[in-house]
Amino acid sequence: MHPKNKHQTGFTIVELLIVIVVIGILAAITIVAYNGIQNRAYNVNVQNDLASMAKKIAAENAINGVHPLPTAAMDMRFNRTAYQTSQNNLYFCRNDSTNEFALSARSRNGTQYKYTQATGVTTHSTTLWGAETCALVGVASWSGSYGAVGWDSNNTLWSPWVK
Repeated sequence: MHPKNKHQTGFTIVELLIVIVVIGILAAITIVAYNGIQNRAYNVNVQNDLASMAKKIAAENAINGVHPLPTAAMDMRFNRTAYQTSQNNLYFCRNDSTNEFALSARSRNGTQYKYTQATGVTTHSTTLWGAETCALVGVASWSGSYGAVGWDSNNTLWSPWVK
């Protein structure tokens, strides 16, 4: 005869399902946290790029007395992966009569930033295109000669002065 108290080892199906659910919840939390960290990194990159570009333009102004249009000689380097890729996303505009300039950029997650000499880098609640960026410094209209740059899915729109 076999004893009635057999001890079987192993996990029940309920225990396995509980472990799978817990792992799924932890994975979901990790993915959400990672996306938030990544979006903050994109935003910080764009803010730093705008501040760096503004410093280079201000340095040129200190030498020549006018805020220059950006050129390749200014050696501006941007982390292009931090920018939105579905539309133009970086604009420069200057007002020749007041010697002011403005910058605007859109990070990969869609957050819009602007730079003016009065405010520095700040967020902006609406989309700033070329004309809206120029309006920040009192210019009524915008043209490509003011230095708009951007990026599309074919990597074709970045201006030559952006490395």
